[in-house]
Amino acid sequence: PHSGLRAMSTPKSPPSPTGKHKYERKVSDFFPNAETGHFELIAGNSNPELAEQIAQNLGIKVSSADIKNFNDGECNIKLHTSVRDAHVFVIQSTCPGKGGNNNRSINDHIMELYLLVRCFRRASARTVTAVIPYYGYARQDEKTRPRVPIAASDIAMLLEAAGCDRILAVDLHSAQIQGQFQQCPVDNLSMFEDFAEYFVGKVVPRLAPDAEVAVVSPDADGTARAKFFLGLLAARGVEKVSLAITIRQKTATSITVNLVGDVQGKDCVIVDDIIDTGNRVCTCAEALVDLGAASVGAISTHGLFSAKALAKLDASDLDYVVVSDTIPMSEEDFAKCEKIEQVSCAATISEAIHATMTGESVEHLYAIGKE
Repeated sequence: PHSGLRAMSTPKSPPSPTGKHKYERKVSDFFPNAETGHFELIAGNSNPELAEQIAQNLGIKVSSADIKNFNDGECNIKLHTSVRDAHVFVIQSTCPGKGGNNNRSINDHIMELYLLVRCFRRASARTVTAVIPYYGYARQDEKTRPRVPIAASDIAMLLEAAGCDRILAVDLHSAQIQGQFQQCPVDNLSMFEDFAEYFVGKVVPRLAPDAEVAVVSPDADGTARAKFFLGLLAARGVEKVSLAITIRQKTATSITVNLVGDVQGKDCVIVDDIIDTGNRVCTCAEALVDLGAASVGAISTHGLFSAKALAKLDASDLDYVVVSDTIPMSEEDFAKCEKIEQVSCAATISEAIHATMTGESVEHLYAIGKE
């Protein structure tokens, strides 16, 4: 049994480098808290490095388990630790496989998560919390045409049927996904506090002393996210900061980008939640440069980087691309695009797990909507 937790009342400090491309916010040392009870941390195969960092922050070890596949592809799971009457946290991004797991799909990781939760339930765990840094199928959150599923809701139904007691997610594509869970509470954690610290500590010093910053949403749907980030920068002393929105209009032969706001001579930062193929952020960056932006960078929580996205970003007008490690990246990925930096979400998730176990508030970790 493990019960090592810490009090997390200290303010967030700027991310500290943990490698050439990766930054991790420091957390205080943990101290034993006997009132928290027995809890276990289990890692799925999608992002074991992140799970190890979270465990290190919590002052524990990832619980031993074999999570493999039979020859026909079926999941083969065996726990080596008793979870009877334990609070179990399972770390699993429902993302495509990366690095050595690049033959695994989103669906493989969803099924693995489902079977892990069922395994804990059959092993008499007291509670099961699914920690899903990247929530797959989140972009299918509404019915936009006839005869299609609302996949984000259907995944929520699957996880509730499996027996999840709580969900911890990071920057869901849309906040209404929380309401698609009927019985299970969902904490939608934000990486943008850490991104703001990174921007002020690492990007602002590279700008001119009198630089004006424009926070740009690549579409109208992301306006609330961009306004939230703008507020975080203003709270950290960035005085000359404004908001802009680009709106893409696609035809069969061309893409037209219209701008709401002013970017002339400003250092722009595009704020989004997901970079997948890179088409949208690269098109947006090109348009901003054409409209007179002094420089353009991008910040996004989830770096999927499908197909040739990394090569596209490397050849784009972007000066930097900052993502979190909700989805793992290999050294080969970093080599394909030297512009990419990672800010780890491990500290934020660790704080949320600590708060869940001690009954403390996670309000300061929530995504958007804070006054």
